[in-house]
Amino acid sequence: MEQALHQAGLAHDIAWTTGPGDGARIAAAAWQQGRERFLVAGGDGSVHDVVNGLMTAQSAHGDPAFPDSPRIPTVVPLPLGTGNDWSRSLALPSDPAALAAIIRRDHAVPHDVGRIEFPASGATPARTCWFINVAGAGFDAHVIERMPARTPSKFAYLAGALRELARYRSPAFRLTADDDREASISRLLLAFVANGQYCGGRMHVAPDARQDDGAFDLVTIDDVGLLRALPKLARLYVGNLLHDPLVKHRLVTRVCIMAEPAAGIEADGQFVGRTPTVISVERGALRTLRGP
Repeated sequence: MEQALHQAGLAHDIAWTTGPGDGARIAAAAWQQGRERFLVAGGDGSVHDVVNGLMTAQSAHGDPAFPDSPRIPTVVPLPLGTGNDWSRSLALPSDPAALAAIIRRDHAVPHDVGRIEFPASGATPARTCWFINVAGAGFDAHVIERMPARTPSKFAYLAGALRELARYRSPAFRLTADDDREASISRLLLAFVANGQYCGGRMHVAPDARQDDGAFDLVTIDDVGLLRALPKLARLYVGNLLHDPLVKHRLVTRVCIMAEPAAGIEADGQFVGRTPTVISVERGALRTLRGP
């Protein structure tokens, strides 16, 4: 990739991560130094790290140098991870020369960002994190929480899902979206809050999702037994899940998620916490590039 950037005449600096959280730290420091464009060589977890560093830096410090015209960072993935779902949603190539050509054209487009807020609980303070692609509550977070830290296989999520499906017990969810007067309460296998189209390594969870419309695709799957859940997992990869009678889909800008017992929450394939939580959209908070 470095060679491709040189050949395309694109000046750049390289910073290496050495462990979890380094991407957030490096991105935040670079942003404060005036850097605005970030190429993330890695998978969805690496992108998640960088996005959280950038959003945290903006929230905490703002941009005093440009109070009337806030800077907006541009984030582009070089897909080198296990799932690479965000890159897939953007139709970006993995070939370095092809990606460098797209970066050189520099046709940046707005991209929404998801905000996840966890309230204070006892001695645990309130906290906020962000996601760029898809967040999920329930079964998918349960699977991700139990996956090993390094999963080189492209089918790691599917293998984990098949392993955990028989032992998982769906909680009762209470979802309150936008201006709902009453929360819907039902036992769900999972709930996706989708900004992008893919998650879990090619699962086509929200085929019509757009990253710049100021809304999320809220996709829920009703609680089902093992035998009925297996074909639904298959439909996730085919991309026709929304036609299933046990699946509900709507556009939302904010959703409060509660569950009994508490359900796990994942964001961009990273386990980030447990319900209750509020997820909302920050429209056009970042920019990115699209292929081809």
